[in-house]
Formats: sequence, C-alpha cells, structure tokens
Amino acid sequence: MLTAALALETTALSGLSSQLAAQERTLKVWFGRDQFIPEDQFAQFKAENPDIAVEFEVIRLEDVSAQLVLATRSGNAPDIVQIQARDITQLALGGMLKEFDAQIETFKEQFPDTYNQLSPIAWEGASSADGKLYGVALFVQSIYLTYRKDLLEAAGIAMPLETTDKVLAAAKAVSTIPGGGDMLGFSLIGCCVAPTWELPLFLAMGGQFIDGVPQIDSDVGIEWIEFYQTLMRDKSASPDSASWDSGQMRAAFVGGRAGVMHEGEHIYVEIEKTMPYAEGKWTFERLPTRPGQTEPHVQSGFAFPFVVTTAADDDDAVVRALEYLARPDFAKQVAIRYQPTTNSAVSNDPEYLAAKPWAQDIAPLAASLVPLPTHPTRVIQIYDVLTQLRDRSVADTTTPAADLAKEYQDLVNKAAGL
Repeated sequence: MLTAALALETTALSGLSSQLAAQERTLKVWFGRDQFIPEDQFAQFKAENPDIAVEFEVIRLEDVSAQLVLATRSGNAPDIVQIQARDITQLALGGMLKEFDAQIETFKEQFPDTYNQLSPIAWEGASSADGKLYGVALFVQSIYLTYRKDLLEAAGIAMPLETTDKVLAAAKAVSTIPGGGDMLGFSLIGCCVAPTWELPLFLAMGGQFIDGVPQIDSDVGIEWIEFYQTLMRDKSASPDSASWDSGQMRAAFVGGRAGVMHEGEHIYVEIEKTMPYAEGKWTFERLPTRPGQTEPHVQSGFAFPFVVTTAADDDDAVVRALEYLARPDFAKQVAIRYQPTTNSAVSNDPEYLAAKPWAQDIAPLAASLVPLPTHPTRVIQIYDVLTQLRDRSVADTTTPAADLAKEYQDLVNKAAGL
C-alpha cells in the first residue's frame, strides 16, 4: 500500500510539474521604439496563448546591436529583437541570429491569411546578404521629396519637380519669394545622424553599389555631392545647416519655415497636425532623378525587422508572437501613429485611410520599394565615412565635388577593407 501511495504521489507531482512547465513558457521581446509596441501590450496574445508569457522592453534601434552582443555573451539575450536591417548580416555572422526559414514555413501553414497579406519586402527586409531569412520586417520606411505646394505656387514653380535641377530651382525660388522673410527653400540636415536621408537620393539619381560599397567617385556621385553644395551656395538652405540634425530640419518644415525637404512618411503624421493634407498645402513625390538620366529610378527603403536570436528555444512561441505582431489590427496601430507597415491589408483599411489621408497617394510609390543596399560586415564604418562626406558637402562649398568624390571614395574603400 505504501509503495502504491508513493507511486501515486510521484505521478501526481510529475503531472503538477508538467502543468507548471507548460505555464512557464516565456518569450522575451525587444522593441526598437515605444511606438512599435501593440497598444494592448500582448493582452489578446495572452488570452489566446495562456501558457506563453511575453516580457518586453524598449532598446533603441541605435543601440540595440551592441546591447544584443552583450546580452548574448551574458546569457540574457531576448528571443525576438527589432533591429535595423543593415545590421542583419553582421549579427548573423557573429552568431547572434537564428536562421528561421523553416519556421516561416510553419507561419505560412498555420496562419495563411496573415502570411499572404505581407508584401515581399517583409521577407527581403529580414534577410541577410546571402539570402538567409531571420524573421520578418513588418515596418519599412522610405524617403520622399516633400514640399509646400502653396509656397511653390507662390514662387511660380510648376509641379511635379521630378529632377534635381528643378528641385534646386524650386528651393532657390522659394527662398527669394518677395516678403518671404527668412523662408528657407530647402530644409537640410548637416550633421549628427547617419546618411539614411542622402543614400536614397544617391540611388534615385542612378548611383551604384558594388558588394555594398557605394561608387561615389562617379558622374552620379559628383552630381549627388553638388546637389547639397548648390543648395548652400544658392542660400536656399539655412546658413546654420552644417549644425542641423534631423529634428531641426523637420521643425523648419513642420513650422512653416521651409518649402522643401527629403523626409520619411512617418513625419507626415506631425505635418498633418499643423497642415492637414486635405487642405492641399503640401504634397510629396518620389525622389528626383538627374536631368537626362538613363539609369532606372530606384525608390529604396530601410526596414526595421523583428529577427530571432540564437537564444530562442521555443519556435512555436516565436512564430505565434511574430504572427500576432503582423496582424492587420496591430500593424495598423503602428502604421497610423508611426512607421508604414508591410501588411498590405492595412492600406485599404477605412480607419487607416482616415488617419492618413495621403496613404492612397503614397501607395504606388511604396509598392516599388527595394531594400537599401548595405555592406555585409562594414556598414557602420562605411556610414561613418558617408556621414562625414554629407557634413562636408554642406559645410564646404568651395572644394570641387569631383575632388570630394575621389577623397571620400578612397575613405569608403578603406572602411570596407578594400
């Protein structure tokens, strides 16, 4: 009898342990910004998956790669982390990320509706340079030529602008509108941030990358540098542009003190608050090409993918969490308040269209986005050099653009290990 009782107790304890283990599935997620977190903070996910507890926090996109390295070394890495797409290959080569091709097939089989709503860049934006998949990019940004229609009309400028020479002419005309005071023709970044505003223009103008290395010592590269120098020489941009970061550039446009800028759609949410799109005072178009350009126009985008780390040991929980974040209801929340989503179902959602009245106009431009090319292992070093070039182009209008192109191509090549 005692033996039977002990056996029964052992069985009961084993069952209890199994139950506790089932209740203790934990998933750790790092978001790149507060704005990417679902409004319900995973409440519905918990209701659907009571055995999975989601712990989440914000690690800024600018800091997350370094923090992931440290967390992996200390054994405290998250299961899912949101990063900048440019860092995927380097983190994968460093053993931080887990290949997820097979698990995405599970995603497709278990959640076909959500899977089929995602555009191709959702997968391209979460892949390494050699095509291996590490997660899903639910949010992708691009830079557009954005301008005040009312100011360009007052300056006698025909729209759309389409080419860089017309952009320069429009900026100069706006800055010299009679009675315009200190109105800036073009609001320009001159320091302090990565060249993610400038590289998309380089591509749109026909610029080429070879193995992730931009070929700036070229006719395109020289014209690209001259574009920024001309804005400064013409006094179309603020004389203080060399010290302006993205916040100051945006403030000038949103505050009605500038006529043109290159900017991402997420800032249109702020513009809408002071200048409703429906009033017709501002608009946008794809980034300009060079006059007479024969190379194809490229509208590039940069993604903020959710990738899976090597710390993740519960593929089922990871797939369920990624699908949850990808659903139209949750992707829409982020798309309304912040970054555009790769879930195509959101683009026709009435709530989304009401919140972003420009959405239908921008959809054809966003449909052709291609990922911004990056070097697989030296992207940070190359970006550092390109940031210096951008700053120099704004601050130094006397050195010939051809000389700058040669000087900085040598530095870029060195940064790439060539």
